[in-house]
Amino acid sequence: MIKYPDYDNSILSVISSILKYYGYDNGHKTSEILDKYLENKYENIVLMLFDGMGVSTLKKYLKEDDFLIEHMVDTISSVCPSTTACAIPTVESGMAPIEHSWLGWDMYFKEYDANICVFKNTYQDSNEEIKDCNVARKYINYYNVFDRIKDITKKRVKTHDISKYSDTNEFAYSCEQMLQRVVEISKDPSEDYIYTYVEEPDLVMHALGTEHEYVRENIKYINSLVCEICEILKDTLVIVIADHGLIDTQTIYLEDYPKLQDMLERRPSIESRALNFYVKEEYKEKFKEEFENKFKDDFILLTKEEVYDKNLFGTGIKNPKIDNFVGDYIAFAISDKAIEWERDGVKMCARHAGLTKEEMEVPLIVIDTNKI
Repeated sequence: MIKYPDYDNSILSVISSILKYYGYDNGHKTSEILDKYLENKYENIVLMLFDGMGVSTLKKYLKEDDFLIEHMVDTISSVCPSTTACAIPTVESGMAPIEHSWLGWDMYFKEYDANICVFKNTYQDSNEEIKDCNVARKYINYYNVFDRIKDITKKRVKTHDISKYSDTNEFAYSCEQMLQRVVEISKDPSEDYIYTYVEEPDLVMHALGTEHEYVRENIKYINSLVCEICEILKDTLVIVIADHGLIDTQTIYLEDYPKLQDMLERRPSIESRALNFYVKEEYKEKFKEEFENKFKDDFILLTKEEVYDKNLFGTGIKNPKIDNFVGDYIAFAISDKAIEWERDGVKMCARHAGLTKEEMEVPLIVIDTNKI
């Protein structure tokens, strides 16, 4: 089932509601359900993001009376592409992908004439670290939510980014560290906005697939951990979301299709289920015909203009760099297939970034700790 992003009821809406609560209008639609909760005042707002914890996974492994399901107030949309490297900048900036232009794990920067892993700041081909600067932060940086909240409240509200991708020293590598840090911060009598990122259950599903028993254990553990932290926190609104879900996948290798490879100017980038193509001028029309002949049941192939016309990256002021990243076409997965350039790449059992219900639907879970 194809599921297009709904930016009016999405993880962007959640951030828009939080910004509105603190007095800032980012120009995007808020979550009406979350707005109702935020009519009350809280000492702390805690936003927890669990990587890959889509609705389909939650409902597969939790019962109706489990804590996370009991407090799930809505099913909302991820962004497009439905991947961490696009969703986290949305959560951290309050901007749609069209505005921040972080589209995927690997992106082509013409300044380096190379595909660069934006979170690791390494070359895709060699995994070599780029020494002279953080490329993504240099060319597509954004005014983050944490600074925005501090500025709009004149530093009345303290903000905390507890994430492995944080520029601060507050990062947490495990659920236990996240729990400990949130509890410590909440003891401070000041108002706090606390954002936490944990890369489970994404890692285990990439490695083992969505059906593995360890995924069940992981989800049940997260459920108990969130319940535990909500029982400890006082005068706090806890909001739990995910950046995307995952789907078990089979891999297609472009090296098996030399005719298609020969039509390309360079290696594709973004994600294996949202793959862009820079096509040689003489093959612009032929490429579409050849690609759809092979993969029309597995991917929707859209031109750059069609992607923009469909608002797949949302609405707002278009980032001046985004055209460089989109390429001539993007192929969005609609089945269980993923495309890799060659067989030497990372092997994964489950992936994301496509347009399926499993990848696009994420939970909105809200807990008012005053009512527990």
